[in-house]
Amino acid sequence: MEPAPVFLPAPAIVEDRSKPVVIRPPEVNGAHDYAVIGYLLVFLMTLPWFIIVLTIGAFGLLASPYLPFPVILPPVLPVWLVSIPLIGALLLILTFPGVGLTPSWFVYLGFGAIGLLAVLIFIAIVYFGTVRNINRGRYEKARSAALFFAVLFLIPVFLVLVAPLSFFPTVVLLLPAFFFFMTYGRLGEVIAKYGPVAVLGEAVPGVGVAGGPPGPMFGGPPPMGGPFAGPPMGGPFAVGPMGGPMPGGPMGGPMPGGPMGQFPGQMGMPAPSAPAPAPKTPLCPTCGRDLYYSANHRRWYCQTCDGSSTHL
Repeated sequence: MEPAPVFLPAPAIVEDRSKPVVIRPPEVNGAHDYAVIGYLLVFLMTLPWFIIVLTIGAFGLLASPYLPFPVILPPVLPVWLVSIPLIGALLLILTFPGVGLTPSWFVYLGFGAIGLLAVLIFIAIVYFGTVRNINRGRYEKARSAALFFAVLFLIPVFLVLVAPLSFFPTVVLLLPAFFFFMTYGRLGEVIAKYGPVAVLGEAVPGVGVAGGPPGPMFGGPPPMGGPFAGPPMGGPFAVGPMGGPMPGGPMGGPMPGGPMGQFPGQMGMPAPSAPAPAPKTPLCPTCGRDLYYSANHRRWYCQTCDGSSTHL
């Protein structure tokens, strides 16, 4: 009976990193969820700014002298737009003559384009600094970014000490600051348990190694000086010098082996051996999928059951 294959505790590291597998421990899921909620709150808070810069840019585009019927600046804002809380007030300030922007189509268009680009860059920085770093396993960088944005959104709240009317617009910033602080705390626990970085590329398919002593059962050569298996019953019989039969056992039986598996007057042939057993892949006991080994976490992972994520 063939013995069970022996599995090494960690498979060899695959050099091909074209498709790395990012191992995310279950403890990281909480920090990731907090970071996603904080990012979504930041995105929702930038929607009013989107409306403002797009409106100003649209007025600048419509006032371009290259159009057949350009709009006269400063524009007359519609009532429904002015009635929007906070957005309408900011638009009135930006378009009010002598207080807001210079009534030039180029100034209006440039303000809209630069404002739109600035808000897009800010949203991208928040995403790549927190959510993306967690997905890529860079826990220390994500923790530092979460603390930075938490303090950044917390600072404007203290403006209520000098401007009490700014309480309601700024108190909303406490929501993303709270979730970024929670992300900072959870990532501290993850770093203390798993380290600051989840190693990429070292989580490879868990290919087991079928090992065993050398011999026909494991596909290796026969031991030096060991017995040599003769031909099958009725097969060709070795001949000695001058064509005579060699002395030995019964017809078709095994012949006495000498050193290095040689016979007197004839070189010995290697014994036929069975092919080595194919390496087996350890499977997840829950879902039956292939397991992956993470050298950073020193454990096997299932991409489905352990909540891991693919490369992003």
